[in-house]
Amino acid sequence: METEEKLTLDDNVLLSDGNDYRLVKLRDVRFFETYGNYSKTYFSDGKLLIYRSLNYLDERLSGRCFFRANRQQILNLSHIRNVELLDNSFFRVEMSCGKKIDLSRRRSKEFKGEFCI
Repeated sequence: METEEKLTLDDNVLLSDGNDYRLVKLRDVRFFETYGNYSKTYFSDGKLLIYRSLNYLDERLSGRCFFRANRQQILNLSHIRNVELLDNSFFRVEMSCGKKIDLSRRRSKEFKGEFCI
């Protein structure tokens, strides 16, 4: 069985909510958020509910471009505007749209280990 390459910011993907299709460049996706067995995809011009789980997306997206913040969200790293350390144990990030997202304690440790120099 051939393994699929991880998707990066330069890749175009066809997203579908079952009725509508939208061809997007992954760099335009701000973040993905779980919605039951589906995922909401947030862009600068709105959002789209897609029939893919967050776990599926986590497997397909490159860890160099996207980061699983917690059980609910996967972030596009290029859309993180600010990072704040809270209680010396976890991070809160502010996205380019102004939304603030808390990284879980475990993910905060991974984030620090991966991106701090």
